Amino acid sequence: MTPTKRNLRIFAAVAAFILLTVVAGCLDRPLTPGHRTLEGDVWVLKLGDAGDREWFTVIDSGRFDEAFSIVEVPGGYAIAGSVSDAGEFHPTPRVILLDREGAVTWNTTYPTPDDRRGTGIAPAGAGGFAVAASRGLLILTDADGSERHRTDLAAEGDYWAIAPSGAGGWIAAGDDQVARIDANGSVAWQEPAGGVSPVSLPIIVPDPAGGCLVAGEAAGAPGTVIAAKFDDRGAPVWNTTVQGSPGEQYLISAVRQDVTGGYSLLAGFTGAEPAGVLEVSLGEDGSILRQNAINASAPVTWTPDGGYLSAALAENDYGGAQLRVERFDEDGAASWTSTQRLDEYSRLVALIPTADGGSAVLGMYMKY
Repeated sequence: MTPTKRNLRIFAAVAAFILLTVVAGCLDRPLTPGHRTLEGDVWVLKLGDAGDREWFTVIDSGRFDEAFSIVEVPGGYAIAGSVSDAGEFHPTPRVILLDREGAVTWNTTYPTPDDRRGTGIAPAGAGGFAVAASRGLLILTDADGSERHRTDLAAEGDYWAIAPSGAGGWIAAGDDQVARIDANGSVAWQEPAGGVSPVSLPIIVPDPAGGCLVAGEAAGAPGTVIAAKFDDRGAPVWNTTVQGSPGEQYLISAVRQDVTGGYSLLAGFTGAEPAGVLEVSLGEDGSILRQNAINASAPVTWTPDGGYLSAALAENDYGGAQLRVERFDEDGAASWTSTQRLDEYSRLVALIPTADGGSAVLGMYMKY
């Protein structure tokens, strides 16, 4: 072999080793299509009752910030999420409390020995919160965000939801598991969640009698919605699957209990043009009473007067995004449309009506 050929082979081997080393070192880092480290910021947009912009808050820690849920509380808004060091994707659960004007009141992380996201949040009396994190970690906080105690369900799944239980304590769901946790943090019961996908964030609707409904994407059937009802001891009562027409898939967006004792679900079409929303009414026994399509986008939710709120990204690229928030009356006619320009490529996370007749949109900047 000539010296030139030998040198070329040595160079190729060294180059391959360097490439493999670099790739292996980046496997735990979120990368963009351009192979740069992905950064994230959390943002909240507050709109008034006519769609006018009241404030817009960006939470940028200089690290990778994530958000997964938002709730309105008497003093403002609480957000469950996580934060990771820049360039290293090792999330730590986090709660951010905003006041009525969108200013950060406090911002607290809850260190864990392993990677966990804070994905669900619910009020917990005296101004505190119950927080659900990856793999069934439940954290109870005081009003100032300090941790009181935690319960670990020793489960799996990144995305867990939490809601107050009608029997006291909380209902938590995730990874096709549902559990009731007493006010002192002990586990009253823990059962399979009736086929809810472990890779989606479920929605919990507590029953005043102590049971609950858990709704989400069906396990093994992406784009299919499932709703499972449980009694106050965790025993399954019924299980209903909602399938779309051929070619239609849904992602659950909102669920509520009706005055009749049944339930209503809102699910956005995925992979469909144009976008749309399916509203489903279930009877007390889980039977499907009716289904109708709404000319809206997900995330979507109801307004107190029986109408709908909807949000969508009309444009979204590396130069920024165009956010459209719309309010519809109960017949699906648009009442107003609010258009907002966002500075970065964005992801919509949640949309909630607010007590003053307005709405709040939770999202993330994905900075490439």
